[in-house]
Parts: sequence; C-alpha cells; structure tokens
Amino acid sequence: MKIMVVDDALDTRVYLGALFRQWGHEVVEASNGSEALEHLADNDLRLVVSDWMMPEMDGIDLCRAIRQSSNERYVYVILLTGKTAREDLVHGLNAGADDFLGKPLDAQVLLARTQVAERIVGLETRLVKQNQELMAASQDLSSAYQRIQADLTSAARIQEQLLPRSTVTAQPLNTAWLFSPAATVAGDIFNFFDLGEGYLGFYHLDISGHGIPAAMLSVSLCKMLSPYHTHNNNCSRVEPATVVSDINRQLVDPDRECEQFVTLVYGTINRHSGKGRLCIAGHPPPFTVRPDGEIKRMKPGGLPAGMFADAGYSDMPFQLRPGERLVLYSDGITDCINEQNKPFGLERLQEVLADTASGPLKSLTETLQHRLGDWRGTAAAEDDISMLVLERPQA
Repeated sequence: MKIMVVDDALDTRVYLGALFRQWGHEVVEASNGSEALEHLADNDLRLVVSDWMMPEMDGIDLCRAIRQSSNERYVYVILLTGKTAREDLVHGLNAGADDFLGKPLDAQVLLARTQVAERIVGLETRLVKQNQELMAASQDLSSAYQRIQADLTSAARIQEQLLPRSTVTAQPLNTAWLFSPAATVAGDIFNFFDLGEGYLGFYHLDISGHGIPAAMLSVSLCKMLSPYHTHNNNCSRVEPATVVSDINRQLVDPDRECEQFVTLVYGTINRHSGKGRLCIAGHPPPFTVRPDGEIKRMKPGGLPAGMFADAGYSDMPFQLRPGERLVLYSDGITDCINEQNKPFGLERLQEVLADTASGPLKSLTETLQHRLGDWRGTAAAEDDISMLVLERPQA
C-alpha cells in the first residue's frame, strides 16, 4: 500500500517512514498540508498519516481538502495528535478523519491501525472493481436490450403487414378491425382475402399465451392459411372445416406434449348474397348484429387446433342480411381486467355492439377501444385485444 506521511517535524517523518517501509509499504513524505495536496493527484495513495498541528495547512484542513477532492479512490486518513478532549475528536471526525493515533507514538498500535486501514481500503478496492464489472455488464445488457427492442419493433412491423391492408378487397362488404397487442408483438392475427367467384375468405385466430412465442406461431399460421387463397384452383369451394382440420394436423406433434394451441374462426362468404360458412375451433363464437341492435351469438365450435390429432370440426352456415354485421373477436376483450380485477365480460361487449349498431362501422371499433381503455384504467394489458368485423351494406 502507498502511504503518505505528513508532519512538519523531520524526525517524525523519518521515523514513520522507516516503520512503514519495514512493514512493506511504499512511503511518500510531505512537511505540511499544502505540500501533501500536491501528492493527492497520485491515485495510488491509499493512506494518509498526518499530524494535526502544522503550519500553512493543518491536519483538519487537509482532511477537508481530501474529502472534497475528485480522487477516484477512497483515501484513509489517520490524524496524529496529543488532543484527547471529546470535542476535539468529534471535530476531527466531522472534518473527515477515519482514525486517531495519540502522541507519543506506539509502533504496535500504529501497525494495528495500519492493518485496519488496509482491510478497509482493500474492501473499497474490491467494491470498486465489482461496481466496474457491474457497470460493464449493465452496458452490455443495455446494448442487448436495445438490439432486442429494435428486432421486436421490426417484427411488429412485419406482423402488421400480415393484417388487412385495405378495405377494397372485401367490397361491397364493409370491414373494420381493432388490433392492440399486450406486448410489442401479438399472438392474435386476422385477415380477409379474395377467393374468386365472388367469395371472400376470412379468419381470426388467437395463439395461447402472448408475446414472442405466440407471435412466431401466429405468423406461421398466417403463412399456412395463405395457400388456400393463392394456390387452390377451387378455393371458394374449400370447406372451412377442411382448412381447420388441416391446420390441426400440422400443429399436432404426436411425439410431444401440447405446448401451444390456437383458437380460430375460418370462414367464407359470398360478398353479394351474404351467404357464408365458417368453422370455429375453440374460439369465442362470433356475433351477428342487426342495425336495430338485436344481437345473436353463434354456437360454440370444436376444440382448439393443435391439441388432439383426432379432433373433429364442422361447418356452420350463416346468412348476413343487408345492414347486418359479423363480429369476430379474441377473448382478450372479454377477459380485459380492470383495477379491481374484474373482467370486461360478454355483457359489456354486447352493450357496445348494440349501442353502435346503427352508426358507422368504424364507430364500433373506436367506441370499444375507448371503453376498454376506461375499463382497464392504469392496469396493464394481460392479453392481446383484437376484433374483425364484416358488414353487408344496406340494400
């Protein structure tokens, strides 16, 4: 350890310097406080043993200067003094001294006090090193987090590109949708597409859980559904139950337990007559809403896809009359929890559907989003929220 001895008496400096060198330390000498301050720029100095009474700058002022300095490492200070009064010791401690050594000097006591200083300085050195390592690790984590956030933002943009891009594809049907992920990316996804021969295909699905694993599977399913409207020559005649059964077969892994499953609604509709068919796999049954506010909920369907290889699915016919709406939604809406841990529920959702039934289609999704926000308050979103609405225009 590098020690600075500060005393205006040459014999004292020589004596102390000899003792410290004998004990294996490196010694720097100064004759007063002002001279000692010039050595403080040396960051290797860890212990200062200083006389209290000195000309120009005494030991008390030196203590204060050391504590006010910008030295990166802690400097331990022992004051040499013949003062023993209580108020003098308090004065010295308040000025920044760590310890006192009475005069005349006792070499064994000085050795013991020096060893105490070594332990404290060593502890501080280890703490500084650990803090530096923690800071470096924190910077690495921060950089990694920023990269992950950038990747997630890019993934979210890609996922949004898989959502409906325009309402033109569905015309003359009107469309509206709501999409609010619980995280940056979502497990919910939906879309509609031209099937040819006047038919429109549509789906709404929800992966178990949310976040990155759910989002990855939702994007995969979106790609799996695409062939039905891009490569199938008779895609308008494909049974929705056939599509859902195929999805189920591709998701089920007979050699592994079910880790993720999907609830979905897949359907087709004639854009001009309003006649359609859909298949429900564990998804909340859709609503049909009349312009006068009358609401009907479809019957529940089969099991979620991806759970059992032998799960059976069937088509459900429906008819949209002029002015009626078909509403597909995820359970993130009905399960939305407020600050009192109460769910939004089906009844409140139906109230929104009825209240907006006679208004513009967009007012439905905007009103629902506003009411869900008021309901949730400051509570964090626990699940993705999404809705897809198809409306047959008035004759």
